[in-house]
Amino acid sequence: MLRLGISEQGLTEIMAVAEHLNSMATLTEGFRLRSDVPHPPQGPATELVPPVDEPEPGLAADTLDQVRAWANSTLGIEHVPAFWRVLARQPRFLAATWAKDRLVLAAGEVDEATKGCAAMAVAMNARSAYCTSYFNPLVRRAMGLDDAGMVELGAAVMHYVSFNTVAHGMMLRAPFDDMRAEDFHSGGRLSDAPRPLSSH
Repeated sequence: MLRLGISEQGLTEIMAVAEHLNSMATLTEGFRLRSDVPHPPQGPATELVPPVDEPEPGLAADTLDQVRAWANSTLGIEHVPAFWRVLARQPRFLAATWAKDRLVLAAGEVDEATKGCAAMAVAMNARSAYCTSYFNPLVRRAMGLDDAGMVELGAAVMHYVSFNTVAHGMMLRAPFDDMRAEDFHSGGRLSDAPRPLSSH
């Protein structure tokens, strides 16, 4: 990624997305939440902690109002996703996690579309049915990915999962463990490194 001109700050933003999504996927799978995007689930409940339907007025209700507005405009749904309604049982944790979600997935050095695709990739790699359903409308509606784009994203996930599995299994060391973004700038020690091919 440094080779693509993304600085250490940009790398940190991508790592923050990965960390946030991994923890979100762990909680949704651990609590056995059924996918509820785009539609609330049918059939017998599996949730270990039932989502709150109507929280008491206060911090949880205020935060869920923010989530509802975001989910409506971004995911195209009328309800608050179950993940957030489960967290509403601990209002301060809900508010802190929602604030982190907005910070981590908002544009910084890395734009929202790239972060949304990274979040979907992490959800796919984590094998989280809940999170892949949750991020599907985000990457399709907000990021504009069609079926071909989704398969391209899936192909990247498959490639890098395979690459990392082989590298880990063979106990390969990283060829550069002291790389910095400036190494790829003009005059830097890696300025002549090959760049990714342009798709244009």
